[in-house]
Amino acid sequence: MNEQDIRAALSALLPADDAVRHGEHVGRLPDPAGAIQILQNFVARHGSPPVPAQLHDFFTLAGFSPYLGGLLVRNPDFLDVLPSGGPARGSRTREDLDEDLSRFQLLHAGDDDSSVLRRFKQREYLRIALADALGSADLPAIMRALSLLADVLLDRAVRMARVQLEARHGRPTSRDDQGHVQDAGFTIIALGKLGGEELNYSSDIDLIYLYARDGETTGTGESGEGSIRNRDHFTRLATEVTRLIAGSGPEGQVFRVDLDLRPGGRDGDLVMTVGAAEAYYRNWAEAWELQAMMKARPVAGDLDLGRRFVNTVESLIYGREADPYVALEIGAMKDRIDGRLSAEGRTDTDIKLGRGGIRELEFAVQALQLQHGSRDPWLRQGNTLLALHRLAEKGFLGYAECATLGEAYTFLRDVEHRIQLGRNRQTSTLPSGEAARERLARRMRSLQHAPRGEAAAGLSDALDRHRAAVRSFYDAVVSRAAQPIIGEETEDIWLDRLDEGGLKERLRGAGVIDAEPILRPVQLIRRRLQEAPGSVAERRRLLRKSGTALLQMAAATPNPRRAFTNLERLIASLASHPERLDRFLAHRETLGPIVQVLGRSHLLAALLIRQPRILRTMEDRVRVVRTMSAEDYRQALLEGSERSRGGVGARVASLRRRQQEELATIALRDINRQATLRQVLKSLSNLADAVVETVLRLEREQMEARAPGLVPHRGLAVLGLGRLGYREIDFGSDLDLVFVRDGGDAAPDAVAAVHRWSESVVRTLGTLSRDGQLYKVDLRLRPSGREGELVPTLDGLVDYFRGPAEVWEMQSFLKARPVAGDLVLGRRAAEAIETIILERARSMGPSRVSRSVEDMRQRILNEAAAPGSVKLGEGGLIDVHFAIDLLRLRHGVPNPEDKDTLRLLTHLHGLGHLPEALLGPLYEGYLFLRSLEHAMRLVFDRPLEQLPGDPDRLEELAAALEPELASGAGTADALREQFERHTARVREAYAKILRET
Repeated sequence: MNEQDIRAALSALLPADDAVRHGEHVGRLPDPAGAIQILQNFVARHGSPPVPAQLHDFFTLAGFSPYLGGLLVRNPDFLDVLPSGGPARGSRTREDLDEDLSRFQLLHAGDDDSSVLRRFKQREYLRIALADALGSADLPAIMRALSLLADVLLDRAVRMARVQLEARHGRPTSRDDQGHVQDAGFTIIALGKLGGEELNYSSDIDLIYLYARDGETTGTGESGEGSIRNRDHFTRLATEVTRLIAGSGPEGQVFRVDLDLRPGGRDGDLVMTVGAAEAYYRNWAEAWELQAMMKARPVAGDLDLGRRFVNTVESLIYGREADPYVALEIGAMKDRIDGRLSAEGRTDTDIKLGRGGIRELEFAVQALQLQHGSRDPWLRQGNTLLALHRLAEKGFLGYAECATLGEAYTFLRDVEHRIQLGRNRQTSTLPSGEAARERLARRMRSLQHAPRGEAAAGLSDALDRHRAAVRSFYDAVVSRAAQPIIGEETEDIWLDRLDEGGLKERLRGAGVIDAEPILRPVQLIRRRLQEAPGSVAERRRLLRKSGTALLQMAAATPNPRRAFTNLERLIASLASHPERLDRFLAHRETLGPIVQVLGRSHLLAALLIRQPRILRTMEDRVRVVRTMSAEDYRQALLEGSERSRGGVGARVASLRRRQQEELATIALRDINRQATLRQVLKSLSNLADAVVETVLRLEREQMEARAPGLVPHRGLAVLGLGRLGYREIDFGSDLDLVFVRDGGDAAPDAVAAVHRWSESVVRTLGTLSRDGQLYKVDLRLRPSGREGELVPTLDGLVDYFRGPAEVWEMQSFLKARPVAGDLVLGRRAAEAIETIILERARSMGPSRVSRSVEDMRQRILNEAAAPGSVKLGEGGLIDVHFAIDLLRLRHGVPNPEDKDTLRLLTHLHGLGHLPEALLGPLYEGYLFLRSLEHAMRLVFDRPLEQLPGDPDRLEELAAALEPELASGAGTADALREQFERHTARVREAYAKILRET
């Protein structure tokens, strides 16, 4: 539009003085016609133009971006809060912005929470964009302001969601190892542009949701009604935060949220504990994931918790010497991007991903940071411009080159901002039309005063210059970072000739203090690798990349001798299948976790050596990261069974293999500290439930094929008692099972069929085969033990507990839980029996109950005859469980939801039956003793009857309990002292409970 057309158009919409006053300003705007069109829309909608004092800002925004102009048309009240003459140059603080949001929320108290957040974001975007258009803030200030706004909106979304959830379920809490209650925090970690405080106007925000520790919410009543597990609480919280921020409304979203960078990607858990996330990045994260974490920053929720997490991950990113393969992987990643863009014809038009674009500059800067950041923490900076300056300060870049690259980055990001701001679209592609390019160029500060029609050419020239500088820098950095690979030593410890002295020297160089005991397994590994069939050249190539890491990882385990010995056995198992051996060596990212298993657990090492095919499942990192629910296991095993070909024998064999894969996955999560002991035991129990259910269905199908219609589809339930009932079974645990039928069909043939069905289930679960055994089954806890009916009716069970059942049987059945079969019948049985048990205990009186419980305890202690036993010694696990049983029988306490030992202790405490002075010793003692027993199962392949007397074994157990502490002088004595202290405190707590009759 020429000056005359502009003046004529304005005169039709504004008073004459205003038309003259603003005509020249409109003519200088990037899009005069667009600005006038938006004014026409405003007048049509509201009947009059903005007041004169607002016109300058109105035209500035409308001529800068159709999207911003549209916001003003829909929200004329936003003009009232725009600062006259543009925003002040001083930056606003987080507290300032949060207070503004509180006032805005109060003024719009009747609106939906998500709508409040959306409208506040739109209002603030107008403020920020006005400063941008007027040049009162530079690009770094604009990016910081956009990022700060996202931080504040996310934090408010957390608070909004928390209020609703805590009203229903109470505050999330956790208990430390001493049983002390503490609030469990929740934090949001931002990655990408938000993490680096480099947000665009139309960026996605890359988020990770984390919480402090597992535990339970406080509930809402005096006895804790409505309490749920922290994991469930925080999953709901994260889901609601995502809805508030990313949910679509009439005016769009607050932000598009991308959660694909969380551990495990889109298939990983939505939210996880900080400890599990740290374990993931320590053990499983690929190079690109650690690279993404270079921009990690806590932005909402518990910021202290987030900072501690970020600091831990930072030490993982930069904690080692620079790995030249990282630079190669960065280059390979960029090459894949280039190939895709070339196929789509976007190499020159995409200023973010294309040649010489923003991503190349970011990758090159990060490659330099990874090279030098392990030695100099000052270089660990997520913001690209700040990182450039710090690299220059430390001499890794020249100041002139830093200035050139800083100018290029600023220009490219400025172009990206203006592309996106036009229509609020997430794109980094240059517009194709000449007019559109001209408008884009005139939005640029450096080109806004160019003569009409010449700005687009100036934009192209500037882009060519800046992109050439970026590409040259990127090529130099990536090639230079990868240079050490060319010069590394050619002598391979695994394949080349080395005498004993040279081998010992290499082992000591890898961190092995005493090389003598592991010399033989290392020599055997060398022989296996050299003699294995297959291409020697290919194996040398694989070992060139992973061989040194394999050596160092095994040397770093608490028991290098065990690690190297088991590694030799595993390689021997793989060597007969060269493709399996090469696949194992090729997956460098899984070597660390696998070697940890080989060094820390004889039980799991034996499983991998016996079934090396399981290694392939460990390549699926999502499987290792994701927490499987009971239903997940049930569905996976049932579907796997249905897909298996052949008869019931083949299907059971397939089930055994799948169970072993899941056991190995749980063990990996356990050993690598991705799950707490409580989670591990629950996962093992959920897996057992699913296996029993699958076998139950397989055997019913088998019997149905032989005698159609004889076996009922419902009416048989399987109850889990003991550790299974509490969802606390461990590796190698027996399953205490009780079968129960509803008794509705008393026909002899039907009853006999149900008995045969149950017998076949027990036989299949316990059968030993070349694929191993599913579970040992113990049926002795059924009424009358071995002499009792295998499948009693529900009425028969009820009658038994009303009559001859002894107190120890009452204690056993308080743990009853339906695990398979007819779950409705199982719940009826468990609830009916519990009600009767508590009624009988009440009628017996506290004194008689206490005497009966103590008599059974003494009988077990006498029969066990194992002083110092973790499980059956005085002050051992038996005393914790008998204390719980005694309190429940004495006070008539029914089971809480999702019961386990720790849940019952806190439940009894919440009801006032277990004082704080006794809760602490029992809670802390249970955690220590259960962890100790669990460690013995993992390390030695069985639960030892007593704490071992051998100092070496004690040191290995101590390292399993506290892997961050190296074994050393005094470790064995310290563990023994801990054991004696905990058992003494548990024994004393039980004695006090017993005396309170």
